[in-house]
Amino acid sequence: MTLMLTPKAALLLSTITMAAIDGELDRNEIAIINRLDGFSLSGEWDLAIAVWEVTPVEECIILISQTLNSKQQRVAMANMVDIAMADGSFDQNENVLLRAYANAFDVLDEDVERIVDVITIKNDKSLF
Repeated sequence: MTLMLTPKAALLLSTITMAAIDGELDRNEIAIINRLDGFSLSGEWDLAIAVWEVTPVEECIILISQTLNSKQQRVAMANMVDIAMADGSFDQNENVLLRAYANAFDVLDEDVERIVDVITIKNDKSLF
């Protein structure tokens, strides 16, 4: 069976895989995903969940990378980093998954570093 995703479903699937990788769904992670889907359960959401339920993460990464163009991949990477950092830091599983996506995506290492830097600043609550 060949699975087909729309770009929006691929974006949602990437964020679902990141949110689920540590075994916990944090309310901040859910809020990011909800924002991406317009705070409603869409057909793209249903498609992303259906694929996630039957597809190993490694295959999800391939499917997502084949669906998204390089600009869309950067958007997905930024949202995955945001989800991974929602609790303030990367755990080991999140870091491994981000590296897997970075290797599959047509995104420069410098772009990933800039994304991580910006999201780190955005989520730094220690200053307040």
